[in-house]
Amino acid sequence: MTSALLSRVTSEFGGRLVHVITSGLLLILLTRLLGPDGYGLLALAISVFTVSRFLSESGLHWSAAKYVAEFKAERPDAAATVVVESRRLVLAAATVVAVGLAATADRIAAVLAEPALSTLLVAGAGVVFWYSLHRYNRHILQGYEAIGRSAALHAFEGVATLALVAGLVLYRPTPLTAVFGYAAAYAVAALAGFVAVSHTGDLGSAVLTERASIRRKVLRYNLPLSATRLSNVVDNEADVLLIAYFTTPIGVAFYALGLRIAEFVRTPAASIGFALSPTYGSEKSSGSVEHATAVFEESLSKTLVLYVPACAGIIVIAETAIPVVFGADYTGAVVVVQVLALFVFFDALLKITGPGLDYLGRARARAIVNAVTSASNIVLNVLFIPTFGVVGAAYATVITTGCYSLLSLGIMYTELAFDLRRIGNCFVLISAIALLMSLVVVAFTAYLSGAVAMVGGIAIGVGTWLVACHLFDLLNVTRLVELRHG
Repeated sequence: MTSALLSRVTSEFGGRLVHVITSGLLLILLTRLLGPDGYGLLALAISVFTVSRFLSESGLHWSAAKYVAEFKAERPDAAATVVVESRRLVLAAATVVAVGLAATADRIAAVLAEPALSTLLVAGAGVVFWYSLHRYNRHILQGYEAIGRSAALHAFEGVATLALVAGLVLYRPTPLTAVFGYAAAYAVAALAGFVAVSHTGDLGSAVLTERASIRRKVLRYNLPLSATRLSNVVDNEADVLLIAYFTTPIGVAFYALGLRIAEFVRTPAASIGFALSPTYGSEKSSGSVEHATAVFEESLSKTLVLYVPACAGIIVIAETAIPVVFGADYTGAVVVVQVLALFVFFDALLKITGPGLDYLGRARARAIVNAVTSASNIVLNVLFIPTFGVVGAAYATVITTGCYSLLSLGIMYTELAFDLRRIGNCFVLISAIALLMSLVVVAFTAYLSGAVAMVGGIAIGVGTWLVACHLFDLLNVTRLVELRHG
C-alpha cells in the first residue's frame, strides 16, 4: 500500500475514531439517563428515520460520487456539474420525505402500536432532512478523494452531536429532547459540509456543462445503487421494526445496543473501505489492475487479522462488560451482543468489499445479491423472533450478512483476482491466535468481576494478540510507519 493510500486510510480512521469516541460516550449517557424503555423508544424512532432516509437519499450520493471520481482529473467542470445537479436532486428528495414523515407520524405510530412515537417522528423530520444532506456532502468529498476533509467533517459531526444531544438530554432526559439535539447537530454539520464541497470542487469558478446528460447518468446509475441501499435498510432496520412489533421497546433497546457496539468495532474496516474504494475504480480504468488487486489483498488480510480476534473477544468479554458499562438493566443484551459478534466479522468484510464493487461498476451484481439476502432476512426474522425473541433477530442478521459478505467477496474476486491461498493461510493462522487469546482471557477473568475483570480481560487479550501477531509477522508496525511517512 503506497504512502498516499495509507495516508487516506489513517485520515479516515482518525475521523471515525473521534466519531466512535463521541458516539460511545453519548450511547452510555443515553442508555443510563433514558433507561431501557426510553432508549428503546428513541432507537425505534431512529430506525424509522433511517428507513425514511432511504427515500431521500436512495443511491444518489453514491452515484454522484462515482461520477465525480471518474471526471475529477480530466474533466473537472463535468465533476462540478455532477455535484450541482445531484445536490438539487437530493435537496428536493429530502424536503419531500421530511414533510411526508411529519404528515404520517400518527399513522406510523399506530401501526407500530407506540403512541409516544408520533411526536418523535414529527421532530425527526429535521433529522431526516439534515442528515441526508450531511451524508451527501461526505460522499461527494469521498468521490474527490478528499478523504482528509471528509474525515474531518465526520469527526466534527460526532463532536457536535455529543455536545448538542448530551446538553439537551442532561437538561431534560427525554427521547424528544435527544431528537431535537440530533437535528440541530446534523444541520450544523450539513452547512459545514456544503462549504467543504464548494472549496474542494472549486464550484464557484466551474463552468457547468452537459447538465441534462450528466443528470441522466447520475439517475441511471442511481437505480442499482438504490436497490442495494434498500436492501441495506431492510437488513439494518426491518429487524428493529419487527422486534418492536413482536416484543417491546426493551427488546428494541437490547438489539439496538448490540448493533451500536458492532458499529463501533467495525470502524477500522469501514475506514479502509471508504478511503480505498475510489482507488479500485480509478486504478482499473487506467489499466493498473495488478496494483488495485495488491491493495485489496492487503486490505483483506489486515481485516482478517483485526476482526477474527475482535469477534472472539466480544464473545468472551460481553458478559462482564455490558453490565459494567451500561448498567445492570442491560444484562439481557449480553446474549444478543455475543451472537452479533459474528455479524461484526461478516460486516467488516462487507465494509472493505461493497463500496469497492460500486466503484468497479458492479453495483448491479451487488444489488441482486443484497436483495436476495435482505428478503431472506425478513423471512428469518418473522420465523425466529416469535420463537427465540430478540436473539432470533440476531441469528437472522448473522446468517444473511454472512451469505451476503461471502458472495460479495466472490464478485470482487472476479474483478481483482487476489491470492486465495495467502488469504486462506492468514485466516487459519489468525483463527488459532484468536482461540489462544480467548482461552487466556477466560482463564485470567475466571476469579475476577466487575470493572477489574473487564479492563484486565481486554488488556490481556489485546496483549496476547499483539505478541502473537508480531511473532508471526501479521502486523508489521515498522513497515506501516515507513509507508505512512515514506
